[in-house]
Amino acid sequence: MNRESFLTEPLGKLIGKNAVPAVASMLFMALYQIIDGIMVGRRLGPEALASVNLLYPVIALLVGLAVMLGVGGNARIAILLGEGNSYRASRVLGLILVLGLGLGMVGSFLSVLLMPNILSFLGTSGELGAQAGQYLRGMSPYLAFMIAIFILEQSVRNDGQPNLASGVMAAAAVLNIALDYLFLYVLDYGIRGAGMATGISQSLGALVFIVYFIGKTYRKEEGLCFAKPDGSVGTGKTIVINGASEFFNSLAMGVVTFLINRSILMHIGGLGVAAFTLVQYVMVVGVMIITGIGNGTQPVFSYNHGAGLSGRVQGTLWRTLMIGTAVGGALFMLMSWQMKLIAELFLPGQPEAVSLTLEAASYLRWTMWFMPTAILGSIYFTALEQASKSLAIAISKGLLLPVAGLMLFPLWLGADGIWVALVATDALAVIVVLICYGFQMVDNKGKTNLNLSKTIL
Repeated sequence: MNRESFLTEPLGKLIGKNAVPAVASMLFMALYQIIDGIMVGRRLGPEALASVNLLYPVIALLVGLAVMLGVGGNARIAILLGEGNSYRASRVLGLILVLGLGLGMVGSFLSVLLMPNILSFLGTSGELGAQAGQYLRGMSPYLAFMIAIFILEQSVRNDGQPNLASGVMAAAAVLNIALDYLFLYVLDYGIRGAGMATGISQSLGALVFIVYFIGKTYRKEEGLCFAKPDGSVGTGKTIVINGASEFFNSLAMGVVTFLINRSILMHIGGLGVAAFTLVQYVMVVGVMIITGIGNGTQPVFSYNHGAGLSGRVQGTLWRTLMIGTAVGGALFMLMSWQMKLIAELFLPGQPEAVSLTLEAASYLRWTMWFMPTAILGSIYFTALEQASKSLAIAISKGLLLPVAGLMLFPLWLGADGIWVALVATDALAVIVVLICYGFQMVDNKGKTNLNLSKTIL
């Protein structure tokens, strides 16, 4: 797909062409996470399932830095491509890849060196602590390539190859499932095997993307290639500012997950963490679909913004919001009617854990109506390099609202207050998105005519 297609093709067709492969890619990622959870739960029990969730706050820090580089850098790449400057875009690609690989190597070293401190900080002990440590040990050698695949997948989409990006991610997900079975059931590696399966499959996917760009660079093809990293302070600053909201959002999710786990352990116990993990597996399907829609349409936003076609940008926004809300409604129905069947699939013969899962889902299903607007709103403002608005959404949804909710609602409602706090967070985040959009409309009205006549139906 060339630059002209992004700027002239009808929006409905363009969104479908880019969003469908991205959603498919994210669904495969959700699928392997769900199957991974099913295998871990059925093979190793609820403690192993809970240990993966307890470790998330630490992983979120590294993931947040990767997201900052990937999202911030690729937004800059897409805007440069929209302006017709492929050489500068290629230099930005070189920069974020080098930084990502370096970050992953440092993360691998520190995760091994500081393992006891990490587990102590998370408050894990006994069987839960041992399981969490084994999972991190299995994954840590592969962190550099796990960061690289995140960065390069979106770069391949920016290069107009959404089907290739989705195909590689799908193949990595299938490989992850196969390796889960091999390491958990055949070789009996325990929870460490689940971490290894994720690391190996993601690393091989990253290598495919690297080979793709090396081939383009060697053949001197047009579009995005590898080039000497752009070492200018201005470029680095732009990337950091663009990706700051995504970094903060990921980091805040780690902090909030830590607080949620502590609150659940205090009010419910270890089985409560397992129940929350099960509900998250279902919710992650919605998150992945909505994020896939956002990631797929990010080049559409950025290309048209770079070319000054504001009407097409707004047309893309409203279409993606309608699609996202419809997806959220479908997940609400699933969590309302099929949660017991899903819980028993993960943890057969665990009636207490299933009962806790149903109770949590009866509250958390309501987040599916609000979540799409918050996710897509953040991606939209990042794609337009309006970092302050994206950061405002991330700070509100990712930290301020959930922390305040987790401090207040459990005092009033006990254990149920944990779930109420999370629903209230997403509902209030929608108001923040609307306020940010209102400020954008005021800014645009003062600067330029939106030229809505350029919106192609």
